[in-house]
Amino acid sequence: MTGETQEQAQRQPSPEAEADAITRDTSVGEALGRVGIEPCIVGEEDDLMQVTEAMAARPGTQTAAVVDKERRLVGTIPMRLLLAELYLRVAPEEFLAGMRAMEDVEEFGKISRARTARELMQPPVWVTMGDSARDAFVKMHEHKLEGLPIVDKDMRVVGYLDRFQLVRLWLQKHREMRSSAADAEAGV
Repeated sequence: MTGETQEQAQRQPSPEAEADAITRDTSVGEALGRVGIEPCIVGEEDDLMQVTEAMAARPGTQTAAVVDKERRLVGTIPMRLLLAELYLRVAPEEFLAGMRAMEDVEEFGKISRARTARELMQPPVWVTMGDSARDAFVKMHEHKLEGLPIVDKDMRVVGYLDRFQLVRLWLQKHREMRSSAADAEAGV
């Protein structure tokens, strides 16, 4: 390899770096791919049995979208919070042993009093079809959510994106870049 060619190769990003950049900028709509997961949508007045039944009917969905009477997103219920409420009376010692911070005590109080989706829900967290995969990851990570509702311009839930779909997107982009790099090396 000549000095100039080596320099060009060093300046060009690796296939992995290119795949990461493409993944970061890919829209939520593209990340959904051909197979989307049906969102779990519950009303804010639904009791926790209704919320539990709705979540159980959508095993791939880890976050319920709570909507108002106009079907606009008003909150989210992560599976971990619903499960904590359901098992509060089954294993209360686990909750008491795990409380170390004021935040834990507040969550315990909220869980122990909740009877409806509105009482259990957290503030809404969402993405739109035009948001990037990076935006979705950041929101999931910051809010400790396994998935997010996707909303339209009127805040109506139109889909669901989860961490597994982000993993699939990352894998797809990296496979494509490896294949392209292999083709280029082979002179195809």
